[in-house]
Amino acid sequence: MKKLLIGIILILAVPFLSGYVYFQTTSPEGMSVLTQYILGDGSDYELKSDYLPTSPVIVNNLKTMEIGETRRITFRQKEDWRLSYALNPFNLTKTENGFTIDQYIIFDTSGDIYTDINIFGKKIRFHDNWINKLNPTPYTVYYSYSS
Repeated sequence: MKKLLIGIILILAVPFLSGYVYFQTTSPEGMSVLTQYILGDGSDYELKSDYLPTSPVIVNNLKTMEIGETRRITFRQKEDWRLSYALNPFNLTKTENGFTIDQYIIFDTSGDIYTDINIFGKKIRFHDNWINKLNPTPYTVYYSYSS
């Protein structure tokens, strides 16, 4: 019985820990947003990232925006896989020396919305409503960049 219990724990723990390590290295922003959603208390959260100022989705949108303009950004995952795991959609505001992002994080409950996880060229589909089984707490994420 003890060996069976250890086996079950390993079967559950190994994929979870492997996924955590994979996403912590490939999309730390996505892991931060998801962790805050699952473990947070609903307080506003300031996202830290060196990547966001270089994201092609953000850079390309900023090129066509006026200072002070806010735009609702939605995009296809293949345009920026890393950003898509953290924020899609989001609000982008162009500032004089940079930009800000804000987004209320709450996952869909209908089962109609999904995220494709791109792992070594293979796509695995996860429906947003699956995460709701963990009773997450919605919150607002912010990011601010100034050059």
